[in-house]
Amino acid sequence: MKKQFIKNFIILTISTLIINIIQMITNVYITNKIGTTVLGSYSLITNIFNFLITISLFAIPLAITKIVSENDILKNNEIIYSSSKIACKISAIISVAVCVVTILFKDKITAIFLHGLVNSNIFMLLSLSLPFIAITSCICGYFNALRKVNKPIIYEFLSNIIKSFVIIILLNIKFQTYFAFALGLFISEITSFIYIYILYLKDVRNYKTNTDLKSKSKIILNIFRISAPLSFTSFIRSGLSTLKHTLIPLRLQKFGFSYEYALSRYGIIHAIALPFILLPSIFINSFASLLLPEFSRYYASKNTKKIISLTQRIFKYTILVSLYISFVIYISSDYICFKLYKNVEVSYYVKILTPLICIMYLDFVVDSILKGLDLQVNVMKINIIDLAISITLIYYFIPYLGTWGYILVLYVSEYINGILSVNQILNNTNISFKYYNWLILPLIAMFSSLGIVNIFSFSNSSFLGVLYSNIFFTIGFLIIYLILNKINHKKSA
Repeated sequence: MKKQFIKNFIILTISTLIINIIQMITNVYITNKIGTTVLGSYSLITNIFNFLITISLFAIPLAITKIVSENDILKNNEIIYSSSKIACKISAIISVAVCVVTILFKDKITAIFLHGLVNSNIFMLLSLSLPFIAITSCICGYFNALRKVNKPIIYEFLSNIIKSFVIIILLNIKFQTYFAFALGLFISEITSFIYIYILYLKDVRNYKTNTDLKSKSKIILNIFRISAPLSFTSFIRSGLSTLKHTLIPLRLQKFGFSYEYALSRYGIIHAIALPFILLPSIFINSFASLLLPEFSRYYASKNTKKIISLTQRIFKYTILVSLYISFVIYISSDYICFKLYKNVEVSYYVKILTPLICIMYLDFVVDSILKGLDLQVNVMKINIIDLAISITLIYYFIPYLGTWGYILVLYVSEYINGILSVNQILNNTNISFKYYNWLILPLIAMFSSLGIVNIFSFSNSSFLGVLYSNIFFTIGFLIIYLILNKINHKKSA
């Protein structure tokens, strides 16, 4: 099991790294091609479309991951085969219904959320992708539960390559910007769906058995038992998230910005700076995605001891790695952001947002653990509380503080979400958070190392200067951290 987990982690990390590099190159090209204002408005379209995806999925991919992983450990092939097939059919029905409703109301959606700034047919084209996205998500949930992560990864790789290729080609031939994005997504989802569905049909035959009608009805009830409460809270969460993002440029406009300039601020922070600091999270996300089925297995077998010991190690190393990444990004942001985006503002906002990295990365991991421990409804409740507070702050603070109000909202949102999620883990596993060992000690080592780097005054505007800064920082951190760790162990002994 451990070898399989490590193998899957390596596959996920390397492939996700390649995928993220492709996405970053595409985003840099698009940003320099269309500007931050159009990027901001397309980010709003994406948020609205994500809400439609949430409704289409109805939390069924998560349900199928839990059902398949729990029955895999019990060697119950009948349930694995039937539940995955039934889940795909349910997803197809729900997503087609959402697609039809979206097409009927596309004009109203555009008028309400985007003030008629874009052609409503964009939502018609995007909605046609929903059935393919929903069924594909179910199939990926099935493969992840069986630890066959290479298949979903190839699907994701294929999807991103095709989407990036189509968008860049269309933009180069002067195709309308928003339709280029929508058509790129549509073509990539259809192509990737065909690939993953063929793989699924070949794989699921290994579990094929005869299932009577009574058993099928039990499977359907079991799927909805997991997905229904989770989908209800996910609808609220996703709806609030959409409201939150559509409010931001409107409240920035109340501060005194024009709507176009407000979209530009939103585009720089949300579509460029945040994805930049989240790029290294591929290592954390690869790890987190594998934790859900693993913790589901431990939970199903009631292996409490393993859950506690593994959670403690995860906390320690996730915090350590994410803190290190945040300092490296802080040191490197001036050079990298200017080279990529030719925009000094991006680096400015990246530096401001680096203290969020640790809590965001930890939250990714904690959410996967909570879902594995059958606490997915709690995760959604926390997200809803976070969004409700964020919307209130957006409404009242941004008109008085402008862009700084948006930054404040991001900080409050991420820390509330992260702290509440961590408390859920601590309360349900009886683990105490070791502040000194996990947080304070690494911070002392990193700030000390950063101080040493600053003494040498390396130039952050040149490649060699950034390289030397990171090398000295890494060596200094490792030496100081190991010394402090050894002193702490002696005191504990």
